[in-house]
Amino acid sequence: MKVSLEKRHKYLIQSLMFLALFYYFFILSGERGLSTVLFMLALVYISSYIAHRPNSNLLNMLITGILPAFLVVGVYLSLIFFPNLSQTFRILSLLMFTIIFYLISLVNNVFLVVESREEVIPLHRVAITWSKILMVVIAIPLLAGIFKMSLNPLLETALAGLVTLLFFIYLTWSLKYNQDVKKYNKGEIVSILGLGIFVVSLAGISVSFFPTETFLRAIFISSVLMFGVSYVEAHLKNVVNKRLITEHLIISVLFLILLFFFNP
Repeated sequence: MKVSLEKRHKYLIQSLMFLALFYYFFILSGERGLSTVLFMLALVYISSYIAHRPNSNLLNMLITGILPAFLVVGVYLSLIFFPNLSQTFRILSLLMFTIIFYLISLVNNVFLVVESREEVIPLHRVAITWSKILMVVIAIPLLAGIFKMSLNPLLETALAGLVTLLFFIYLTWSLKYNQDVKKYNKGEIVSILGLGIFVVSLAGISVSFFPTETFLRAIFISSVLMFGVSYVEAHLKNVVNKRLITEHLIISVLFLILLFFFNP
């Protein structure tokens, strides 16, 4: 008898598979080499390609793989560079990772369905909102891990800028068939993405010399990244206003103030 799995079941199996791999490599065996994370990244794209069939192809998998790949790298770096975390906290973190991975698959499925139909479906607006939330959630452990590597401040800023660029590419792709998005040329989209990357990079280099906890620094940069993502979306929809800028500015300033009060 042929067994047919629904997509949500495939996504659940995929998420549990990565939970098992992280538990084995990082808790049971203690294997944390570069080859391990490269293997898991390759598995992210292969398993996602299979799970999202028939809407997946090689091109859209490169884009939809951005969030799960960054999630895997973020968890990998966190488990390596924060060794003082208790065993219980590590297990709870991996369970949270599984939930987030599953949510990413659901969001990506909506975008892939929209792309295959070339029209927006009712769930698209909800998926956009969740994708922005997931970007920030993923960015915090990812940036914290990058900052924990004690790299040159310019290199850290360059990596934060690269993360921002890929998030922006994911966002613009997800909005491709949104009727609220105005028509724009390549020069305009390059300019607005460049502005967003510049703002995040400027925030990153500005606090790179602060004697503060890397986790708080990552939260601050993530808040600026959230502003960049929201601004790019609003610009594409031609709905940029003072309220949007003021709200995100207040949030970022609050996290910036925390950097001065909590020193290592």
